[in-house]
Amino acid sequence: MIKSATRFCTLDLNQGVVVAIILCILAAPVYAIDFNIPESTVTEVAANPEYYDGTFTRGTIAITGMLTNLSDGARISDGTSSIAVDTKQISLFDGFEDGDDVKMIGVFYYRNRNLRESLFVPECILHWPLVDSGTVLVPELVDHPSSYNGKKVTITGNLSDIRESGMGYMIGIEGDGRYADVRFYGRTVLDIGTEVKVTGIFSAGTLYAETLAKHRTLPFNVPGFSGLALVSVLVFVFVRRRRYR
Repeated sequence: MIKSATRFCTLDLNQGVVVAIILCILAAPVYAIDFNIPESTVTEVAANPEYYDGTFTRGTIAITGMLTNLSDGARISDGTSSIAVDTKQISLFDGFEDGDDVKMIGVFYYRNRNLRESLFVPECILHWPLVDSGTVLVPELVDHPSSYNGKKVTITGNLSDIRESGMGYMIGIEGDGRYADVRFYGRTVLDIGTEVKVTGIFSAGTLYAETLAKHRTLPFNVPGFSGLALVSVLVFVFVRRRRYR
């Protein structure tokens, strides 16, 4: 009887541990992509694959090189070595071409009995060195995503939707009747309807925001003038008028 009770308690405890682990996994937050993660070269990864292997311990890394063979089994190469690249998330490659220099952020899997060769699974692909596309209209970004994929962009518009997601927010930005999807992994107290300015990395149809803030403009609308230049002109005009009175 005692043995049966002990066995039941052990089984119940084990089941409790399993349930707790599952709940922790389900409750785990979605973290941001670390676009500033230090880069390794393809040759460095190929020369020491066990060290970079993410099967159990290493996790996310970044490698730089040239995209090749996109139409039939993509690879990243640096002229000395090359590594196969997983292309299941096809939207990551939108707008990229063979020969483009890139930075890939993701997980490297060293070949084992389940893999014929080592494989890099990207979470994000950047044009490298990083290209800054400047300020882009929301309709332009939404209608021509391949032109900005893997690049830094800035948009302005109305904050139309904001929802907590993991450690950050899923945000909608409206501009001229079109909507851009934004992920922001910081804290904000901005309300829906606020005009905002967002700067970040655009990847696979989503803008990963580095900064999110109210969009502040001068109460003047003079094309071709920065705020400082406009103030300087106004001061000059004021001084001139005072002088000739």
